[in-house]
Amino acid sequence: MYLWAREKGGYSSKKARQTAEQMTHESVRSIAIMRHGAIGDLVILRPLLLELREIFPNASLTLSLVDHYQYGAPIDLVDNVHIVYKKIEGKKTSFFERIKQMKALGEHDIIMDMADDALSMWTMILNKAKLKMGFPYREYRKLFLDIVLERSDFLLETENLLHFANVFGARSKHPLQYALPSYVRDTINPYICYFTSASTQHKCWPKDHFIELVRKMSKQFPKMTHILMDGVKPDEKVDDMIDALKDCLNVQKQELLGLDKVYEYLGKATMVVANDTGVRNMAIVVNTPTVGIFFATGAFRYWPRDGLHEAIFTPNATIPSIEMVFEQSVEHIRTLGINE
Repeated sequence: MYLWAREKGGYSSKKARQTAEQMTHESVRSIAIMRHGAIGDLVILRPLLLELREIFPNASLTLSLVDHYQYGAPIDLVDNVHIVYKKIEGKKTSFFERIKQMKALGEHDIIMDMADDALSMWTMILNKAKLKMGFPYREYRKLFLDIVLERSDFLLETENLLHFANVFGARSKHPLQYALPSYVRDTINPYICYFTSASTQHKCWPKDHFIELVRKMSKQFPKMTHILMDGVKPDEKVDDMIDALKDCLNVQKQELLGLDKVYEYLGKATMVVANDTGVRNMAIVVNTPTVGIFFATGAFRYWPRDGLHEAIFTPNATIPSIEMVFEQSVEHIRTLGINE
């Protein structure tokens, strides 16, 4: 088996190349993938899992997660799930309990670290594998890896993840494949979804900006319903925003949906306007047009360049104005040729 990580964008040690030469794609029996992150980070893992399944036809795939980041995990695409619990029944687990849980990942032909945190590093160290690979930000963590991949802030994160398969010769399919149902946009009762929260507060566009944006959009597109979506946490509820927009008769609230319903709801929407958040990534994977608002995180890393999606950001990474988001959202709808 040939390793394509040789010079630029990735590196494999001489030992790793020698080990790989003794392996074939068919002889690989088990692969563990460590991914610690919120729903958006988990959703975009799907194309890689499909590629791994194809290029390693006999391999069992194990997805390693942490207990507080499981929602939306692509468990339908793997054979096993390994979880490290930081808390059990509300109590913090001890160091020795976590060591035991990390060691439970077990031995694999290949272990892929896509988390690059202390937990994933120790899990990598405590378990055996013929090949260990990852894209570490910290130089010293490269010491524990046989294959090191570079990670670019100017490349779509999903593409970065696909490099874990490209190393072994996977060709990568485009457009990207997510193995989710295809939904038809609701043209009888069209609606635009707005999700105003994010995983951390510093990534959230100001709430008063969102209120004014929805007000302007509801007037610009009076035949559409404008939906403010509730989040999970108390500070992600939108009741106060709905109250501020009570004079806009085509503005409504959508209470929290389960995972089994949210994909379909987003898939039938005309467009989704959101911060850099998992809900936007969920809309992307069901091919619903999105408008992403960026200022605290890198836009290029989460912006698919397929024409369906727009990323709004300023050259200096300042908070985009209401007018800027409004104008680009209107332009995006018209560019897509959506009947208003």
